[in-house]
Amino acid sequence: LKGPQRYGWFKNAMNHNFLLVYGTNGSAEENAWACNKARMDAEQWWYRGNGSVEIIADSEFQAAKYANRGVVLYGNADTNSAVGALVGNASVNLHEGSVKVGDKEVKADDLALLFTYPRKDSDYASVAVIGGTGIEGMRLTDRLGYFVSGASFPDFLLIGPEMLQQGTGGVRAAGYFGEDWSTSGGEVVWNENRQK
Repeated sequence: LKGPQRYGWFKNAMNHNFLLVYGTNGSAEENAWACNKARMDAEQWWYRGNGSVEIIADSEFQAAKYANRGVVLYGNADTNSAVGALVGNASVNLHEGSVKVGDKEVKADDLALLFTYPRKDSDYASVAVIGGTGIEGMRLTDRLGYFVSGASFPDFLLIGPEMLQQGTGGVRAAGYFGEDWSTSGGEVVWNENRQK
């Protein structure tokens, strides 16, 4: 359950000596994006937070070796093998070509998603997923300033490419998980103007 040890908000996954894990199971373009995005985020963390963070490939990730650490995953469940291992039971799922939030599924290849979820093998560490339904969606996350002081992100945020021109008008859905980390018990808002 949510509690003082782990309550959510996207950036709280970046606690507990977090590390960055990029996917290597996608297309060459998706794999290059994931590695470069992890490097860019590490450099931002160094510059803005005066800290260093470890970067590894999903093929190198071993849960026992990195026990009780926050983990940031780049890609989706199909391109990053650590997604299924760490948050496979999440009530928000990100795959190639689709996003599922609770019982609602959106199919497209240009959507971006950020979400946090408890690390299932830890009592207090969390996981953050930064990715998209395809390379276009993945690249949308490059514009999100989650390392900016004062920038706040909910438990999950789903955006489309119109975000680049319309700002918040490009938000497809956002919300907070319930106390049991479900969408059914939480607060989920859909932008009905953006439903396909």
